[in-house]
Amino acid sequence: MSTAQVVAAALFQLQQLDLELDRLRAELRAMTLALQGNAKLQKLRSEYSTAQQQLQAGLQTQQEAEWALEDINQRLKVQEQRLYDGTVSNAKELQSLQMEVQRLRAQQGRQEEMVLEMIDIADSLQEDARRKMDALKQEEDLWKQESVSLVARRDQAETRQEELQAKRLHMIASIEADLLTRYEQMRRTKQGRAVSKVEQSSCQWCRVILTPSELQHVRISLELQTCTNCGRILYYDR
Repeated sequence: MSTAQVVAAALFQLQQLDLELDRLRAELRAMTLALQGNAKLQKLRSEYSTAQQQLQAGLQTQQEAEWALEDINQRLKVQEQRLYDGTVSNAKELQSLQMEVQRLRAQQGRQEEMVLEMIDIADSLQEDARRKMDALKQEEDLWKQESVSLVARRDQAETRQEELQAKRLHMIASIEADLLTRYEQMRRTKQGRAVSKVEQSSCQWCRVILTPSELQHVRISLELQTCTNCGRILYYDR
């Protein structure tokens, strides 16, 4: 085997390892995504989050209504005290004060109704949030049981990935830096495959048949040969 084919063989073996690493990375990404939960779980999480936001908004509105009622009560208390403690003797001022007390009492009644309505709404929102939380917890518990095997598979894949990465470091130590750079650049631009094996006198990747002269160059040349069609490095394993 020529020197060039020794290099091509090393690059081909590196490519096989890199393709396995690519597959493992894709598998790990898929498993990581799957462990975040299925579509039903994601939907329940979204629904519970929305219910919580609505509940907080409802409680805030209830609190604001209660604050407004407290303010009316305080103002009414002050005006009623003035009305009944005898400090106001002027008939016109007294009449005006009576009208103000009546207005505040009417406003008080309306605000009390609003507070009761806000309490009912908040209670309903709280119950809805509780139901959604229960449904979410039930689905999460079920998902945890189902995901045990997936976690085990992920751990195995991560261990395998670490082993391959260590093996890759050992392999690239024997490959010249410029050749490694060329290989990695080609991998990025050629769908992860920089090296194509020659089988039955043709490029395995694009299936173009090599001429006898081209095949001879691949076998004996001191320089790496590339496919005239797809541009990949050719590796001939005799």
